[in-house]
Amino acid sequence: MPLRPHAFSIEEKHHYDIEGFVIRHDAFDTEETASLISAGETLVEQLVRDRNTPRQRFGSYTFDGDVDNSVMIKWEGDSDVVHGIEPFAHLSPTLRDAAADPRFIEPMKDILSCAAPALFTEKLNLKRPHDGGANPLHQDFPYWLNVAENAAEVATAMLFLDDADQENGCLYVVPRSHDRGEWMLSESEDRFARHELSPDDLGGFELIPVEATAGSVIFFGPYLLHQSAPNQSDQGRRALLFSYQPPGRVTQREVLTRALKASR
Repeated sequence: MPLRPHAFSIEEKHHYDIEGFVIRHDAFDTEETASLISAGETLVEQLVRDRNTPRQRFGSYTFDGDVDNSVMIKWEGDSDVVHGIEPFAHLSPTLRDAAADPRFIEPMKDILSCAAPALFTEKLNLKRPHDGGANPLHQDFPYWLNVAENAAEVATAMLFLDDADQENGCLYVVPRSHDRGEWMLSESEDRFARHELSPDDLGGFELIPVEATAGSVIFFGPYLLHQSAPNQSDQGRRALLFSYQPPGRVTQREVLTRALKASR
């Protein structure tokens, strides 16, 4: 057996370098994804129960900062439907332990060229049936530029907790878009809206759907353009996103905690 059974193969590393992403289908089994779903849903319920706090709209997102728990809650517009939470590992032992799974860590060693990748941030994305909204076309890099110590050295592993297809709002990626580095941003004064791009800006690049079964993982870096469509189906589309960086660097949680406390 290889010393690193979950490491990238030569073919996967080549595909990641050229195309900007790698998909591993059915990396986690049904029992494992069910456990993570349960932990995620329990956490969301605990965080939003009886919550009635001011919200702020930036770009396509509606945010609600939970100072006591050091977490940002994202809502679907003005509704009471949760779009996602970030970060969460400090609030759930089950989800925290998942971040250390070698099926995430070993490929990240190859992507980041470091021996001990550490969490930068983690997100639970929820696309509820018929209510789950779109995530606009974007790169992660500009959102992290003033947060991470080196936003170019952050990469993400996205685990699909439900089967994902075009009807329930699967991920879309733009192969090879990472080669251009940071894409031109809009001139919006809204600091989130200015990071959002339009498919009309792609030129000769192609936006392709990533349809995958629950338990599949896609790995991608900070420069890959990606988006997701609204959920128009009766099937939810939930996903966990773990973003890693070299060890010893500031995390999103640390930055967020300071910002939330300062805003009190």
